[in-house]
Amino acid sequence: MMFRRLKRQLAQCRRYSGKSDNTLYVTTPIFYVNARPHLGHLYTMLLGDTRSRWENLKPEKETYFLTGTDEHGLKVQNAAEASDMKPKEFTDMVSTNFKNLAEIMNIKYDRFIRTTDQDHVETVKQFWKLMEEKGYLYKGTHNGWYSISDETFYPESQIEEIEDKQTGKKKKISSETKNEVTFQEEENYFFKLSLFQDRLISYLEKNPSFIHPKSKFDAILKELKETDLGDLSVSRPSSRLSWGIDAPGDSEQKIYVWFDALLNYVTPCGLQNVLPSSPSKTDTIWPATHVIGKDIARFHCIYWPIFLMAAGIELPERIIIHSHWLCDGFKMSKSLGNVVDPIATLEYYGQDSLRFFLAEHSNIETDCNYSEEAFYLTRERLISKYANLVTRCAAKSFNIRESVEDYAQSSFEDIDNIISTHIVNPSDASAIISMKNELLADLAHTYDDMDSRMSSLDSMRAIRSWWVCVEKANQLFQVAQPWLYNKAIKQESSEEKRKFLQTIRNYYIFISSETCRIASILISPVIPNLSSQILDRLAVAKDRRSFALLPLGADTSYGEGSNNSGYKLPIERVPKRSST
Repeated sequence: MMFRRLKRQLAQCRRYSGKSDNTLYVTTPIFYVNARPHLGHLYTMLLGDTRSRWENLKPEKETYFLTGTDEHGLKVQNAAEASDMKPKEFTDMVSTNFKNLAEIMNIKYDRFIRTTDQDHVETVKQFWKLMEEKGYLYKGTHNGWYSISDETFYPESQIEEIEDKQTGKKKKISSETKNEVTFQEEENYFFKLSLFQDRLISYLEKNPSFIHPKSKFDAILKELKETDLGDLSVSRPSSRLSWGIDAPGDSEQKIYVWFDALLNYVTPCGLQNVLPSSPSKTDTIWPATHVIGKDIARFHCIYWPIFLMAAGIELPERIIIHSHWLCDGFKMSKSLGNVVDPIATLEYYGQDSLRFFLAEHSNIETDCNYSEEAFYLTRERLISKYANLVTRCAAKSFNIRESVEDYAQSSFEDIDNIISTHIVNPSDASAIISMKNELLADLAHTYDDMDSRMSSLDSMRAIRSWWVCVEKANQLFQVAQPWLYNKAIKQESSEEKRKFLQTIRNYYIFISSETCRIASILISPVIPNLSSQILDRLAVAKDRRSFALLPLGADTSYGEGSNNSGYKLPIERVPKRSST
């Protein structure tokens, strides 16, 4: 069965409203273009990509996956000036770097949005006017501690003083991000954030799964209950910030970059389609599932829901917050020389190797750790246990197609009795029957185990379940030793006994091949290229690689010519790099 892919044309977007509907709208944060992409950007893209791919393999399911770049603001303005470039030229250049990263990592998005896109600029202006009409914006004087790096003001309670290690002078920093702040006073537009604090608290208490994981939900709810929300400054003077969207009707003010950026999630839907008064409200992909990093949780879990409440727009389906990546236990920094270059890493080890490592070592609740040694060992295991299993089944001395046909013809119905009676090594019969029964049980429930994990971006535990099947199939192959049967069949004079020996051998090959087929479909959202190569090797048709065909024996059409190539690994071994 071929699954419908949500078309890119916005008019054809459909609404996702929970488990009863068929469309999942997944987003990453849009990445700030003041610097080159790093491992963290790739990780966020990968989480969104695997979530989208997983859902899209389900019968009659569709997905819409959005990623892109955040291109306005003072940091971008300053970075462009430092590069002696105009802001738009600079953003065109750096945005391309993120788009290229997505391409070379096989990130399958439906739209790569840029906040300089005209439809997004119009969305922001429309939303601003709506907030003005509703009376939620007002002009006033703002003073406080401002961070250029974070593009936000911080209250006094979130400021600490430290000594600059380079200059020895005292400076103020944000206690949350550790970025420097300076005291500023200016005229801004304000959004009446404080009006919605109690309403947001009430919503969170009634919807505890809105923010995941629970530790992040608890932290946000605690902050809301213990700290009064002040009104939010949502503009900056054009005299200080020239690179941004003009506040409608006031060219002396630029719209605050976060007010601008958060609305990117609505842009593909069309603002008019998600407002409560819209006749086409039920014909959009909204609401979204947001995948974000822990450093931007406040903006997404407090400001964004309140903006939507103010407009009467349905809140996101869910916000999933992931942690960051360390290198050998330390925060990555240029001064330590431990910054992992995602481009150089994938060029050396390969696209799917990097995707698999990040997914297998992912832990959204605590910071993840990159280690060259761990990466190398993970890749070697992927080769020796997963890729190697298909090459063993596809050896020229076996016949996968014949084995699959035997299953289709019910030749294995009495297999336990046949193994017990005619196995080459009788002392292994009981162990082999037990091992294959365990494997069959695992194959039957692995999808359910993985599905519950993948929906919450717990790819580490999902892959752990996947490995159980792959490891057990390898163990069974090694203990069963199907290669011994070729010689035994040739030496056996009784045609009836030869048939029993062939049945046992073909059953071992069938179980091993089925494990490869099922495991490859299950892992395809994580390693789409390698899994596709293995399914190609098994001669599984392109249109028979969905979750609908996961059950054992659900596809009996594959295997033709699978044993013609001999032993050839679909992934090349390489020595471990000496450094990142």
